[in-house]
Amino acid sequence: MSETRDPSEDRFAVEAGDRGLADRAPISPRTAALFAVWAVLAAAALWEAFVTPTGLVPFWGVSTGIIEYLYYASLAVVGWALAPLARRPDLRRRYWRRLRRKPAALASAAYLLVLWYAATFGVWTLSALGIESTEGIPYGVPAAQPPAWTGIEMSPTIPYCLASRDGDMCPGTWHFPLGTTVDGHGMIHLIVEGARVAVQVSLVTAALVVPAAVLVGTVAAYYGGRVDALLMRYVDLQRVVPAVFVVLLVQESFSRSLVTIVVVFGLFDWDGTARLVRSAAASRVDTGYVRAARDAGVSDPQIVRRHVIPNVSDTVVAAVANRMPTLVLVEAGIAYLGFTNPLAQSWGSTIAIGFSRFPELWWTVLFAAIPLVCTVAAMSVLGDALRDVLDPTAEVRR
Repeated sequence: MSETRDPSEDRFAVEAGDRGLADRAPISPRTAALFAVWAVLAAAALWEAFVTPTGLVPFWGVSTGIIEYLYYASLAVVGWALAPLARRPDLRRRYWRRLRRKPAALASAAYLLVLWYAATFGVWTLSALGIESTEGIPYGVPAAQPPAWTGIEMSPTIPYCLASRDGDMCPGTWHFPLGTTVDGHGMIHLIVEGARVAVQVSLVTAALVVPAAVLVGTVAAYYGGRVDALLMRYVDLQRVVPAVFVVLLVQESFSRSLVTIVVVFGLFDWDGTARLVRSAAASRVDTGYVRAARDAGVSDPQIVRRHVIPNVSDTVVAAVANRMPTLVLVEAGIAYLGFTNPLAQSWGSTIAIGFSRFPELWWTVLFAAIPLVCTVAAMSVLGDALRDVLDPTAEVRR
């Protein structure tokens, strides 16, 4: 009678050869490349902050804020995490086979890819295509311009009408297909800017949450006893202070910026993920390959780094993916309440501006709320699907 094997042990056995070089080197080439990218980004940020004169752009021709540097660093982390799939066609096929059984998850993934493109390249694309361009408009972007297929009655809110007036009505124009706000911002540009804020906040926060959650969860599970009790009591204590409250306090007391939001959430919002990681790691610390590593004299930190953490990565990805929709909603809520930098054109701040003249300027609320709802829904659906797609026991149960 053949022995039933734990799928996680099969996965470890397949990947053991890939990690052979890493076992002999301080860090793997993949991790060395990640650190190199971080070093380049850090050098660029320091050069722009301390060497480039105020008001000028650095020699590479693009002025970049701190949140953008953090965003690029988090994209490097995503690339680092996905790199093993390039060497594992069998794993790619397995994940794709499971994902394509979930049409809603596929649609959500496609939407989120479009959202990522809009967040990263959207402003450049709009400029290249001339969408909502102010060229040829004598007074800039018209305030409260209605969408192209409708019109609005002339009032003191509308200083002038971009299209030809039809009596007392200002018709919409395809120059601004979705209209403009009362502040004179094109809605398409605001949707793209809101996508940039949502993606940056969720991705950068996730990149900060993962290291803390993985470190605390795996160490607590591996050592157990007093170490486990101490770390879990700290996690319980951290849950007493909501991260949203800390964000509002810091934003009101110091600077209102996206950097503050992502840093505070990165420091105070990893407790739930740490508990999930601890539960997953606890089922790995007594497996055969971990016992074999102990018997071979491998140190505890090396066992945690090389044998425990890689086998809880699926849990981490699913937990963080399920947390991202909440981050997007919280950021939008903070922006709606006005506790953020007004220059960061979040969907929440756009909705707040629209409600100041609702229902007259209904399109400002509608066209900012639609992408917000779709983004939260897509992240939630994909996060739930990833739990099943990445589950190493899914094929065994079928």
